Amino acid sequence: MRLNQCLLDQLFTEENRQTGSGPIERALAELVADGEVLAVMVGRAGGTLAQAALLHTEIDASTLILDELMPETANVRLLCGEDLLLWSSLTMPLGFQSKVMERFLWQRYGAVRIQWPEAIYQMQRRMALRATPAEHGGMALSLQRHGARSCDGFCVNIGAGGMRARINAPNDYPITTGEILASVQFSFQGKAYWVGAQVRYVEPVRHPRGMAMQEMGFSFVQAPGSLQEQIIQYALRCDRERLRSANR
Repeated sequence: MRLNQCLLDQLFTEENRQTGSGPIERALAELVADGEVLAVMVGRAGGTLAQAALLHTEIDASTLILDELMPETANVRLLCGEDLLLWSSLTMPLGFQSKVMERFLWQRYGAVRIQWPEAIYQMQRRMALRATPAEHGGMALSLQRHGARSCDGFCVNIGAGGMRARINAPNDYPITTGEILASVQFSFQGKAYWVGAQVRYVEPVRHPRGMAMQEMGFSFVQAPGSLQEQIIQYALRCDRERLRSANR
């Protein structure tokens, strides 16, 4: 897994910082309920990168229970007092900082007790809004990969931070979570873009009408600010239109 520094630079900013007990409790409870896998950096910048799910919130004790890290070799870094940075970008980009308290067995499996965060960082709604492209039949795209053939497909929905896509499943090397794409090529509102991206999740291959298809999500890496603002404005218009339609 590689570090998406662009996402972290956008997420961990003062404007996205929330310190109220209510928002923190709700956000952490949703992470537990969804079973969402978090990216975890052990140590300061340049530390060990891994993944783990949040298993339980101990509100009375002001602690959290984190599953053991994957890959397993990263667990040797989980010493008492070690800094942790945890984040997710699958739905609403969210992250927080914590410290290791202890490694222990929880429900007979290895786990890590960590400190309750003083704040969470959550991308503002306008950055997280997603919309379906207006193009008939879907917005076409092409994934350019390092050391593998390109894949064609179309956009399912798009946001300022990334895109959900349906692609023709590769027949050389499978796409994996964390893979860095050389570029995603697509046209948005009449202008062509080539944007670097990182795969955030990949669904199993399916065969509708005999075609090998795969849905996946990826986050943009250093997308032009003008493109992100265009996407935000487009998503806001779509959101307002949905609200108007619902109130008719």
